[in-house]
Amino acid sequence: MTFKKANHYLREGKTKEALKEYQKIETTSPLYDQAQFNIALIKQDLDSIKLKKSQQLTRDRAASISGNLLSSNSKPLVSVVMPVFNVAPYLDASIMSVLNQTYENIELIIVDDASTDNGMNIIKMYEKQDSRIKVIPLEFNTLGGAGIPSNIGVDNAKGEYIAYADSDDILNEKAIENMLTAAIEQDAEIVIADFCNFDNESRIFSPSYDKDRWSGVPLNTILHPVKYPELFRLSPVPWRKLYKSSFLEKNSIRFPEGDYFYEDNPLHWFVLASAQRVVLIDEEVAYHRMEREGQTMGAGFYKLSAQFCHLNSIRNYLNAQNDIPKKYWEELSDFAYRANWVVDKQEDDKLKNIVKKRYYQTASDINTTAMLSDDEIKKIRSGYLKRCKEYDAAYPNKDLAIVIPIYNCIDLFPQLMESLLKLSISNEIFLIDDGSTDGTTELCQQYAQSNPHVFCFSQSNKGAGVARNSVIPLITAKYTYFVDADDQVDINALTKAIDFGINNNHDLVLAKYKIHFHDKDTYRGMWNADEAIWTQLKQADTNDDKKSLSSKLINYPWNRVIKTKLLHDENIFFGKTIVHNDVPYHWHSIIAAKNIGIYDNAICYHRKFETRQQITNITDARRLMVLEAYRYTHELIKAYDAYPLVFTAWEKFIRDLINWAKSRIPEKNLEAYSQRQKQIINELEAVKL
Repeated sequence: MTFKKANHYLREGKTKEALKEYQKIETTSPLYDQAQFNIALIKQDLDSIKLKKSQQLTRDRAASISGNLLSSNSKPLVSVVMPVFNVAPYLDASIMSVLNQTYENIELIIVDDASTDNGMNIIKMYEKQDSRIKVIPLEFNTLGGAGIPSNIGVDNAKGEYIAYADSDDILNEKAIENMLTAAIEQDAEIVIADFCNFDNESRIFSPSYDKDRWSGVPLNTILHPVKYPELFRLSPVPWRKLYKSSFLEKNSIRFPEGDYFYEDNPLHWFVLASAQRVVLIDEEVAYHRMEREGQTMGAGFYKLSAQFCHLNSIRNYLNAQNDIPKKYWEELSDFAYRANWVVDKQEDDKLKNIVKKRYYQTASDINTTAMLSDDEIKKIRSGYLKRCKEYDAAYPNKDLAIVIPIYNCIDLFPQLMESLLKLSISNEIFLIDDGSTDGTTELCQQYAQSNPHVFCFSQSNKGAGVARNSVIPLITAKYTYFVDADDQVDINALTKAIDFGINNNHDLVLAKYKIHFHDKDTYRGMWNADEAIWTQLKQADTNDDKKSLSSKLINYPWNRVIKTKLLHDENIFFGKTIVHNDVPYHWHSIIAAKNIGIYDNAICYHRKFETRQQITNITDARRLMVLEAYRYTHELIKAYDAYPLVFTAWEKFIRDLINWAKSRIPEKNLEAYSQRQKQIINELEAVKL
């Protein structure tokens, strides 16, 4: 194969021969674009990208350091983790840049996040050619960006060191060698290197945007972040770094997981806040592709408030550590101050005010936790306190946030809204239209235009879980309540439940519900199983007892009110799947709650339909998403100390749910589903052992 032959020449340093082979690739070949890209790189002979390999010099240099680093008996394994989602046009270049490293003792772990393009065909092609590749195909696209698939990759890594590779970027051929050399020579926990950007269209290269922050920081020597806090201000991207695996495991460091992006920021802080031995090397190890379709900055500006979630995660991480230097807190406070760019990005004045409030809340929480005095805050930024005061006043304090996902519900939704608009307690209402086609979109906009505390957002049809998740980073109120657009709410009971929560400092208030059979216009109380559990809950004395019992309730999100601080601190989200997206919310909110309250009245009147389409009635391939609901939820809850308290209920719930869903799985998927069912049962049995 000409392309493979060209790659072989390139590895041997025979660039002229490689160039000839690349030029033979015809325009009809799927590898034509990649061949042309390689040709351009060779011809340009850029100083920053050296495709010409001086093989002997490389080997001689490498053999002289760290006890013959590249010798067959002593070379440490490096695991390169590459999360992939719908980047097929760029995969060849990225994968080859990893496989063609001068340091060859690597494993490339490719985690495909349920891509819908032809990326898996490309991945399988390379998997057949190189035994160093390990492929982990995920069944369903996970929450957020690269965080969850990256964590899955690290959990499956065997290397002594971990590196990351973006699936649309290119690694310098000596990236791993240069970082590993520094790591071994200095016994470093983390090595940070340089990178450069290149425009996807013009192919013009530019230096890393943080290069000026290197000034005064020594190179090729051990650094401690306390002495060099400038390290915190470097670009947080993980693909410019090499991590010692034992360091990550010792400090339980992973990406935070949630339905947001910019996960790089907290990971960067988790690492530096725990590190004692950091090395900075002035070597360009990655070439980052810019301005391609689908990159993060294309997201709606209101979603940039994810930055506040990450600042909060960093605050909680630092607060959980022992003897965190005050300098770290001061750096975090300054980082929060610089988050004003999120406010500046907002184009809608009404929305900008709520983002200002979130900014104030986040910065204030950081400064309070850090125990920084006003004088100390002024030293960090002279205008800090003035800005916080202004942003706090930009939006009033609220007791309750109500989140309503809406899809084609123009007949019933007004009944709910007209009721909620009569609430006497201070509230904010978030309407998220999930791609309606019946005029609901326009109705939501009308409510938002007429009421200063109502906000309207729209998305393509992605399901109620994603709709709810999209506004969680925006919520400013003390408590949050999730309800569906076709249900009804007793506003007096809801008000009393909030008062009950505030007065008793509950972070989760469980409430009763009623069922409204819409077609017959009849009502009943809670389902029988829930009624039996509720009787026991009212008698429960300890929070552990309440956790254990309440986990057995049906996973309705509208049978509880959650303190927003718990929602934000624990990164509690709904699942990304169309069906079963309330499963993670149910289990995560209960296992994380430290003070559960039992409110003995019904808040929600949940409608059930005989003829109208409901998620419960789905019997197509989407029902397979129950498998992702299990995977994601199980990963969440098993990390908590309270996991043993709820495990028996969890095991029964999953067994029953998977059995129930099986009758709704299309016949063509049944065999694969049955296999996964067996695997899940075996996993749960292993936990019991």
